[in-house]
Amino acid sequence: MTTAVRSRRGFDWESAATVIAESLDAFNALVVVGVDPVITGRVAVAIGRAQASKRRVAVGDLFAESPPIQALVETDDPHGIVDSFLYGVSLSRIAYPVRDSGQLYVMPSGTEAPDYDEILPHSRWQRLAAGFREVGALLILAAPAGAPHIEALVSATDGAILVGDGVPAKLPVVRVISAVRETPAKGFEMPPEAFEPPKRRSWSRLAIGAGIVLTVLLAALAFWLAQRPFASTRHRIGPAPDTTHSPVGVQIAPRVDTAAVASGADAVAPGVALSIANPQDSMEASTFGVELMAANTQAAAILKLQTDGPKLPAATFAPVLDAQGARWFKVVTGASANRADAEALLARLRKDRMLDSVSGAVVRLPFAFRVDSGVPASAVTELVAMYNGRGQPAYALRQADGTAWLLIGAFESVEQSELYAESLRSSGIPLVLVYRKGRMF
Repeated sequence: MTTAVRSRRGFDWESAATVIAESLDAFNALVVVGVDPVITGRVAVAIGRAQASKRRVAVGDLFAESPPIQALVETDDPHGIVDSFLYGVSLSRIAYPVRDSGQLYVMPSGTEAPDYDEILPHSRWQRLAAGFREVGALLILAAPAGAPHIEALVSATDGAILVGDGVPAKLPVVRVISAVRETPAKGFEMPPEAFEPPKRRSWSRLAIGAGIVLTVLLAALAFWLAQRPFASTRHRIGPAPDTTHSPVGVQIAPRVDTAAVASGADAVAPGVALSIANPQDSMEASTFGVELMAANTQAAAILKLQTDGPKLPAATFAPVLDAQGARWFKVVTGASANRADAEALLARLRKDRMLDSVSGAVVRLPFAFRVDSGVPASAVTELVAMYNGRGQPAYALRQADGTAWLLIGAFESVEQSELYAESLRSSGIPLVLVYRKGRMF
């Protein structure tokens, strides 16, 4: 445990959090726990900013809006974590990049206040934490100390950072990684009501008294642990984080693709060679497509998709280099597991006069970048339109469970996909390279 940082007056929460952040490189999922949504949010954001200079970081708001986190959301889209957990909105839609903050993203609470009884114990947190760990990224969740099941949320992550003197009554001390607090000049005191969830204030006087005693004991124990010289001996409280996986970047999508994060699939960071996230799907890949044209500018390729895309299945484009090293943009459509189906698509396009009798060709395009997965069929049209509106040639392939993968591009080889990788990096979209799989919508 690192040593708590405190000051009697003019306490700088951001500076204290930044000091703490220097010792968090080995962690991948943390809960910043506090009573005050403003101070807790400030600490969470400060830790995120410090870590975002090294890797991709997502700061999530589990208060019913923490102002410091909400202030970083530069969009009118109201969706957030609650919408993701309750209504299936992809995390890739609600992780928003923070301007001039490295690889920092924020995830607001959402259109409703969190239902802690339903959200905090959710098994999905374990999958998300595993996904961030797999790709070397960091998930930071700002959460109220008095929320029911806060200990379940912390247990699904690498541990908790305590903010202020509030200690959740059921949180095991071994799950506390560090603390940021400003201790009053006279001793260690904390009003017991700060720990009480609002719905529990009607308890009997005996229960309240017992809760106060237990809370003060736990708070005092946490305070004592904060003073021990763990930082100098480099020992750590709680289970060690998984550092056996080499970081290969992350989810986080014009927003983090936490489809990759939620499933634990690999994403790829700048400077790391691209690798295929689902090699096991090579035998059932939707390998074949139809090349429609080769444009000498990306704008021309985008115009083609805007004009004909709504009438074409799985339409997209991909950059290629010709023999002279000039860059072209091939516009393609279709995703079929066998050549015969692709030939049939080509014949239909010619019959419908979308191609003349000599244009077009069946091509082998097994790879694409996946930007989301588990997308409900009802949301596909809206999401594809959103990406296409940004000039990103997204399309959907239906999976066996009825949901969809959202993909961008279609490539002959891993090497060819690298031509498009930089464009995705600059957009904040993670590089999750996959074998194309699924049926066309």
